[in-house]
Amino acid sequence: MATPTAMASKHPFPAVATPPVSTPFSGSHGHPAFSPHGPRSVVPSPQQVRKSPANSNTLYGYPSGSGGGHPTNSSFGAGYDSPSAAMAMGGVQSLDMGLDGVPGMGGMGGLGALGDWGGAMRMRGRGEGMWFGGKARRDTSKGRLSEAGIERLARRVGLECLWEDHMGSRGSTRTLIIAGSALALDIDFSNKFIVKKVALSFPESAETVTRHTEKAGNILLRDLEFKPNESPLTKMLDRFAANLERLATLDRLSVIPGLNCHEAIAGIYESLGRLHKWEVERLKEQEDMSGKGEEFLERTVMCMKSGKPSMHTRDRLGLSLDYWQEKRYVASKAPKEEQKTWSLLVECAPMPPMVYPPLRVSENWISPEIQKENPPAEDIFLAAEGGLVLDWLEPENTSLPSSEPPKVDGMEGIDQASSQKFSDVIFVAKFDPPLVIPGGIAMQIYNSTGTPMDVTQPSTFDGLMFPYGPEDKIDPSEGRMIKREITVPIFSKDGERSNRVHRNTLFIEKVDYGMTLTELPFSHPRQLVEMLPALRQYAFLYTVLSKSFSSSRQSPPKAETKHENKSKKDDFALFMSQPPNSTDLRIDISFSIQPLPRLQVVFPFKNRTANVTFDIKLNGVVEVVSQNVIKEVVDIEGTGDGGNPGLKLQDLGTMLEITEDLGIWVEFVRRRLG
Repeated sequence: MATPTAMASKHPFPAVATPPVSTPFSGSHGHPAFSPHGPRSVVPSPQQVRKSPANSNTLYGYPSGSGGGHPTNSSFGAGYDSPSAAMAMGGVQSLDMGLDGVPGMGGMGGLGALGDWGGAMRMRGRGEGMWFGGKARRDTSKGRLSEAGIERLARRVGLECLWEDHMGSRGSTRTLIIAGSALALDIDFSNKFIVKKVALSFPESAETVTRHTEKAGNILLRDLEFKPNESPLTKMLDRFAANLERLATLDRLSVIPGLNCHEAIAGIYESLGRLHKWEVERLKEQEDMSGKGEEFLERTVMCMKSGKPSMHTRDRLGLSLDYWQEKRYVASKAPKEEQKTWSLLVECAPMPPMVYPPLRVSENWISPEIQKENPPAEDIFLAAEGGLVLDWLEPENTSLPSSEPPKVDGMEGIDQASSQKFSDVIFVAKFDPPLVIPGGIAMQIYNSTGTPMDVTQPSTFDGLMFPYGPEDKIDPSEGRMIKREITVPIFSKDGERSNRVHRNTLFIEKVDYGMTLTELPFSHPRQLVEMLPALRQYAFLYTVLSKSFSSSRQSPPKAETKHENKSKKDDFALFMSQPPNSTDLRIDISFSIQPLPRLQVVFPFKNRTANVTFDIKLNGVVEVVSQNVIKEVVDIEGTGDGGNPGLKLQDLGTMLEITEDLGIWVEFVRRRLG
């Protein structure tokens, strides 16, 4: 992969110094893009799009173009009355009463003197409370579904609202029109609690944005539809509020005309989509991929190449770059929304208090040819190893119209540079789910994006992956031992299923520091693509270890997680004292992450002890370092094993990649070779 190129020539702001560290992102990825063509956008009529003459960027306490705000401690939900009180007052309408129904607060729309709700929501880690009896109580609910509840929610995130009444043969209906600087959302109600239609549109956006509006509108409609066993008393707006907040944030940070954050996100999707489609087509040309289905090819590109971009997926609005999926080699019958997937969520955020490249609005982050025909000298070594050198481009800076007159120099005339104004908005990638990685890898990832890393609160890698319990003694100078009992399904040669209890012990002898990746600023999608191999490495490691040592999977009521003073000799004697045919199976695993993740698995095998060591490499590739269970090639055919083909050394690693479970892998080895 080509090393990120400097952008100093196109950025008038100071360049961020990047220490010369070796990156873990080397490897070959040149990959295709998938450009779905969504339905046509909903084009609103002039009557539908109605905006207040006031600027929404300043109306709710956000400085123009900054997306900032003054966060407060206020948080208010809809529904101060009890159900019994609501029924006594003639129905559930009273449940919808919010601040507009409080004496002295009418007409404030849930805002007024209580502060900026949108700003408060962006204050991570700070409690939002209302005062009851002198104590602050955290209220994370966004209220119940109703006409007034949705209107209040929209106003709190800084959007304008307008009602329209309609009369028809089936009675009257109402439409709530929610508008921002670059979006319009029409919500049709058949009564105060029933939403029958949602239409989202972006009147001032390019076709790259509007082609996805119907899909986004369907997600918002599902957020507002009643599911089985839901009623106006129980239907909450939390999911709808999260999606509306994402739309409102992009709208709030946009400066129309000049900067449209919706187009900026869609532009990255277009470029990554072309890359994904190109990679899929190249994969079809490989001999070992002949006859594979489209879904398998796309999943392979997602987990081994440059990821898979998606707009508005898994009931979430926005762009996600999927890079890993659980059981990627196994075709799942579960819906895609229910399959566990690791993603980078691409969003926009206000500029932090540091010099950082602002976002650029472009569809051309990579050339139409995708791959460089004649790579530069510094990339020749990568190309010689079979790697692909992607032809990334550097789009022009997105400048905003300046409110100040240009400075004039008597000798040179107008100083054009002084009249340019750049946005104070950046791209941010959010990790879904958050990912635990070693401190050294975290530093390289942060350096690759030119972002300083917070090292004020160091944590251990194992402590982040397996948090300490109240009874645990945290002593970094000592090793750590985690014990779990897991029930594992086993299958006989006849296919009959039964269960066996595995007594697993994880030995962590060396303390290594780690970090949980939650979000990361970036300036070019190339930076995301280049870190994917390392992210997959630790997503796979987490999956394997969590299936054997997660407290949620333990069999007994209590599982030991403690430090012990037993010697290695005592541990070995206890291990060997287990009968070969015992119902329960003891498995010992030693774990280290330097210089790369390594797992040593020890378990009873025939009349001896099996010892297999794996290295977890980039892209989640498993390599067998040492083992004593098979020779280089073992021919099982003709030995009563049903004529199965022989096992090769690399098959041990491949089986762990497929199962992603050490317990199932151990049972496979014992059945096939035992």
